[in-house]
Amino acid sequence: MKVAIAFALWSVVIVSTSASQAAPAATAHEIDRDVWSVLIATVAADDIVGMGATYHPDAVLVSPTGTTAIKDTLARWGRDMVAAKARGDKATVEFRYSRRQDDATTAFEAGIFKYTVISKSGVSTPKFYPFEMLLGKTGGKWRVLMERQFAEVTQDAWDKLPK
Repeated sequence: MKVAIAFALWSVVIVSTSASQAAPAATAHEIDRDVWSVLIATVAADDIVGMGATYHPDAVLVSPTGTTAIKDTLARWGRDMVAAKARGDKATVEFRYSRRQDDATTAFEAGIFKYTVISKSGVSTPKFYPFEMLLGKTGGKWRVLMERQFAEVTQDAWDKLPK
């Protein structure tokens, strides 16, 4: 009897783990449109207002050093954008995913983002950061509720994720 119960519990764990790694639901294209493509475009355009629109007003950034309200984070990122533009620097961001789980109104996505600064002289400096995002659909649009960024990793970790 104990073996049967243990096997049944193990089977649930295996099925749950497999399900979480399954292909994203049909709503993934909406998330790409409302969040990921907007983040890519707004980083390239130094558009902090557009970037801010991808976040819920009460969103939180979780980093290795603490938590911060997204409004404070966006203010800091905006100052960084202004300083970079004054130096003649540009930036790009790309995303690769290790997990995409979603349904009609909630989503959890994880992976690595590649943030590249291109100096005025044309030198590119990429950095790679693992991330997790919790998203919700409100008012017909997907918004970030929580963004968690981890410590920088190597390009090797980036290269291991599917394109």
